[in-house]
Amino acid sequence: MLVVTMLKAITFSFPKDTGVNDFFKYLTRLLGELQNSSIEQGAIKITATKPAQALPYTVLKQDDIPFPQLHFDVDDLQLKLNNFAINPSQDFNVVPLKPLPRTMKRDKHGEYTEVSVGGQTLYRLPIAELYNRLKDHIVRIDHTGINLPSALVSREAWARLISNIANNSNLYRYPTGEDWPFILPATEAECTNDIKEFPAGRGPKFELVYDTYSPVPTIQIDIETDLLRTEIEQLFPEPYGISFPDLADYFRTVYIDHEWSGLAIRFDLRFKNDNPNGNWETGKWLIEDGGRIQ
Repeated sequence: MLVVTMLKAITFSFPKDTGVNDFFKYLTRLLGELQNSSIEQGAIKITATKPAQALPYTVLKQDDIPFPQLHFDVDDLQLKLNNFAINPSQDFNVVPLKPLPRTMKRDKHGEYTEVSVGGQTLYRLPIAELYNRLKDHIVRIDHTGINLPSALVSREAWARLISNIANNSNLYRYPTGEDWPFILPATEAECTNDIKEFPAGRGPKFELVYDTYSPVPTIQIDIETDLLRTEIEQLFPEPYGISFPDLADYFRTVYIDHEWSGLAIRFDLRFKNDNPNGNWETGKWLIEDGGRIQ
């Protein structure tokens, strides 16, 4: 396989905190609990622990921008989705949108918001609430990712994006056939010759989703906790804590309240795991059953 330029970093850029919800302050506190994270000049950097020098690493940082963006440090990769973009150009313009109508609610755990979007009622949790309930219970980050809505991204654009990323990284199909490919951190030798060893610590993965459900892009952060399923469900009850039917045995999902209309931010909260060397955790299932995209 010809690797053009090995992907070294995946970077999420967020606007600087405005004091509305102190999003990045609490994101830093939450991800700062990870053993493989470090805070460098205000940015959160998350690296694989094994193998050594595996790339890409993941960065989450603040910039002087009006809307969150995503960056891959490879050439000839660019995608625009209204106010969100992958590798936005210098002349990329963001159109200010009105804040979504929201109502503050409260249950026995704390506050949450009811948000009206396109005639639908959605429920979101302030990130401060997420952090306060998970503090000291975060074990591992499994992956970050981006869901790209099919309403905004054509099949041709999706295919070009996947081909470009596959040329620069170890990208693997999801074994059951969904459009959910994953980038796995790898060494230069593994990028050239593929991954043959499966140690714990090869993370965080990065997931790309061709999303046929949501009309807006979704940033996803998947973290593992030391809490049992019953404990997570009690801490994050409906309506703001939800479970996807096919994945309910693995994690519970919470959407985060924020000020950027036209974007969703989602945390998947994994339950306590007694098998850190499992085929999912090490990437073996993706590699052997899914196969590399070339």
